[in-house]
Amino acid sequence: MKLKTNRIEALTDGIFAIVMTIMIISMDELIRVNHFAKEADYCILLASLWNDFASYAISFIILGTLWLVHHWQFHHISYIDPPIVFINIIWFMFICLIPFSTMIVGNHPNFFMPAIIFECNILIVFSILYLQWAYVIKRKHLVGASLDDKMILLQRNVVLSLIMVVILAIAVSYVYHMMRR
Repeated sequence: MKLKTNRIEALTDGIFAIVMTIMIISMDELIRVNHFAKEADYCILLASLWNDFASYAISFIILGTLWLVHHWQFHHISYIDPPIVFINIIWFMFICLIPFSTMIVGNHPNFFMPAIIFECNILIVFSILYLQWAYVIKRKHLVGASLDDKMILLQRNVVLSLIMVVILAIAVSYVYHMMRR
């Protein structure tokens, strides 16, 4: 069964718009305080949110990268089939976890487990993109005729490079947290 890609692309854009919006809206609870004794108290609160803002910025850039790689893949994918739909559904599930994993790593920057949860979330998302690309290039009827071996290899290498960056981040987090013990 060959289906057109427009519905999955529209769903992707909608999910990314919502997830990216939820990330900043969820930070609203962090600064909602009824009373400050003085202006300095508010400044202290804002300064204490440094980790949350850093996590937000990193996650927003990661989400933008994920959207771009997905968009790039779908530029070459002409048709989808039920397995691609389900690959994307699972991918969306982990995309939607990014605001949660971002919030816990931002709120608990000195702990190892939040960092690992965040990094594993990102690793799973990039791995699913790799799986999707591997799936469609083995099924030539799903990709456009203009897709050549050079582009197939480039897309594969880009996603593999992103996966390696996340694996490196996991290793660095581990070493950093072991050194802090």
